[in-house]
Amino acid sequence: MNYYILTNNSQAKEEFEQTHNVRFVDGKLIDVLITARDLINNGAVLLSHPLYGSVKPNETPYRSILLREGKPQADGLPAPADPESVRLIGNAISAFEKFIDKKEVTDPRLLDDFQVVDLSLLRSAVESADL
Repeated sequence: MNYYILTNNSQAKEEFEQTHNVRFVDGKLIDVLITARDLINNGAVLLSHPLYGSVKPNETPYRSILLREGKPQADGLPAPADPESVRLIGNAISAFEKFIDKKEVTDPRLLDDFQVVDLSLLRSAVESADL
């Protein structure tokens, strides 16, 4: 397995931390996207779409993304940024910013449901990546 899971979903962390490399972001959806952007700018490559499942950024506070480390260059420098990953994460951050004025969800029952939805989508992505 040459990828890792970047998530702010504690259910995803609990389910995958024993079998996969999980990098937990203690923050909001935008924090996951910004962390992914920073990793991509340092050579990581997106393996799952940051806005997968047709779930808009204003509809859930949770996001799990699959990334893999880029291959270092021959001179030992980090891998260059993958243009497609840069484009996708930039578009995801822009989409989030369009909905930034929406009311934040705080109902614990809804938050749990959102974690379950994200976890279900993540399971599907992991199954594909593990093939």
